[in-house]
Amino acid sequence: MTTPLHITCYYDFKLQSHFESIQRISDTTTLPSVLPQLKASLFSKVDLSGLTEKLILGKDDPQALSQRDKMQLWQELKTLSFTRTVCAMSALSLLDLFIRIQLNILGRRVYFDTARDFMNPEDLHAPLSMSVQHKFIAFAGYLHHKGLAALVGDIYKAAEIELRGKQLKESFTLYDLKNVFVRILATLDSKRPAWVQYVLPPDNVLPEDLAGASSAADASNQFADVATSDNEVLDQLMNETRAVLASNEFHEVQAVCLEVMLDGVMEELYTIYRGSSDSGIPLAKLLPPVAGAGSTLLEHPDENRFIRILASLPQVHAFCALVYTNSSEEAAA
Repeated sequence: MTTPLHITCYYDFKLQSHFESIQRISDTTTLPSVLPQLKASLFSKVDLSGLTEKLILGKDDPQALSQRDKMQLWQELKTLSFTRTVCAMSALSLLDLFIRIQLNILGRRVYFDTARDFMNPEDLHAPLSMSVQHKFIAFAGYLHHKGLAALVGDIYKAAEIELRGKQLKESFTLYDLKNVFVRILATLDSKRPAWVQYVLPPDNVLPEDLAGASSAADASNQFADVATSDNEVLDQLMNETRAVLASNEFHEVQAVCLEVMLDGVMEELYTIYRGSSDSGIPLAKLLPPVAGAGSTLLEHPDENRFIRILASLPQVHAFCALVYTNSSEEAAA
């Protein structure tokens, strides 16, 4: 049976409206809701307070620390300061894109289920269950729960290599400082397959506490479907998500997001260079603002300017449209 043209046009319009609403949900609801957990997890894994307390103690009491101990503490503080901010940049852009991938894949499938039921009420097609939706969305918590530890470790190694020969008394211009960030990100980027491991467990099985949260949501519905077919549908969603994360398009848009994140961080750091000499600022004096930039990236979930910047990127919008379109082909099949 051929669908009338006016109905087709109507659904095309509704489809576009649905796509736009998904992007707004990601920008204003989903991502801001998980940002506090991401920040708390990052700051617990990259904790600078213990190092600074020891250095302050050594300054107040010169006998408390040997010169060797002081140097080791400073070297660790140097590496961790850059690690925190590069990790905040990477995690924020990665989580932003991952949630967009999830919502566009899931949202389009739900839309087609609804449209199919409306146009063909006698169709016996089983809609996407709430159980599957809860379990799929629960994977958004994997990064801050477990994947972040691997990301911190990889960035720490990259920062350690890049900063190894840089002395604390060495002066850095704004360009020099940006170049340090660029080199650390380039080292991380060379490990292209690693992006997937930060946001998804290798076997598609959530840790017990995350899985428990989604199971509790299912348990609240006495009609929750735990049939084998649900597991098959979830596997399909996960495989589609993995394919997107492994694609050239994802790699390219992630690179754009990181570049924009870095530009935003450098804008924050530019203020400390006002009035400084052309020769730059000693690296030791740059460490507090460098570490502080990592905090700024993850502050104010509802008014985070970096989230707004990512949302405004045409490359992000085009990428989301591509994911939405490709998932529509899967849903319509």
